[in-house]
Amino acid sequence: MNKRDYLVRTFSRTKRKDYENYILTAIWHKLDNLNIFPVSQQYVKRANGSFALMDLYFPQLHIEVEVDEAHHKQQTEADELRMDDIIASISEEVIDDFLCLRVDATQSIEAIDKEINEVVKTIREHASKKVLHWLTYEEQLAELKKSDVLSIYNEISFNDIKDIANTIFGKQAQRYQKSYFRVYDNTWLWCPKLSIEVDGVKKSVAKGWINTLAPDWSYIDESHESAEIVESRKTLFQKEVDQNQQRAVFAKYKDNLGKNRYRFIGIFKCSGLAPDDPTSIRYHRVKDRVHII
Repeated sequence: MNKRDYLVRTFSRTKRKDYENYILTAIWHKLDNLNIFPVSQQYVKRANGSFALMDLYFPQLHIEVEVDEAHHKQQTEADELRMDDIIASISEEVIDDFLCLRVDATQSIEAIDKEINEVVKTIREHASKKVLHWLTYEEQLAELKKSDVLSIYNEISFNDIKDIANTIFGKQAQRYQKSYFRVYDNTWLWCPKLSIEVDGVKKSVAKGWINTLAPDWSYIDESHESAEIVESRKTLFQKEVDQNQQRAVFAKYKDNLGKNRYRFIGIFKCSGLAPDDPTSIRYHRVKDRVHII
C-alpha cells in the first residue's frame, strides 16, 4: 500500500488509546520526515526471552517509543500472544544500538509536550546520521536479492510464495499454488499456516494440518486431524531422514495491519516422532539462515 494509506492504518491502531494516540501522532507530525518508517503496536522479544508490545517503533533507527500511563501494561507473556504476534516480533537481543525513549502521559500537558520535543530531537539526531529511504516492497525484494543470505533476524516478510521462490531460490514463477515443494537438491520450501490453540486444544487452520511452532522457533511439530493421514505420514517421514532432506520454512501469519505475510523462521530437518506426542512428526531447526541463489 502507499505511504498515505499505511500511515493512516498504522496510527489508527492507537485510536482507542487517547493519551497514546495524542503523543504518538504528535511525535510523528513534529518529525516531519516522510522517509522515516513508523510501526505502531510492534511486538519485540526482549533479551531475557519475554515479549513486550512497543507503542511505536522506527525500524530504520532501532528506536522504540513508549507511552507510560498509570494502567499501561508493559509485558505480555508468550502464551498470551497470538502465534502471529510471535512470528512478526523483532528480536531486541540482536540489535546492538536498540534505544527506548519514554513519555510519561500522567504529567501536565506542558510537561508532556516538553518530553515529546525531547523525543523528537533524539530521533532527528539519529536520523541525521543515516541516509533514510522508505523502501517499497519491490525495492525491499531487490535489495534482498543483492544479499548472500536471509536470516531469521531479518525483519523482511513476503506477500506470497512466488516472491519467496523467485527472490530467495532463483525461480521465475508467475504464481505457486502449493505450500510445499522442492526448490533444489534436498531442499524443500515449506510455507505452513500454524495452528491455533483454543481452550488448550490445538486447532487446524489449513485443511486439517496442525503445525505447532515452539515459541523460540527451535522446532515444529506436524500432525493432522485425520488419523489416516497421521498414519500415512509415519510411514513416509523416514524417507526424509534417510535422504537428509531439509525444509526452508516461511511461516504464514497476519501482520499488525491484518495482511497475510510469510516470514523466514529457519531451515528444519525431520528428527522423527515428537517425544511427547506420537501423532506428530518433529522438525528441528538446524540453521537460522538460508543462502540466496
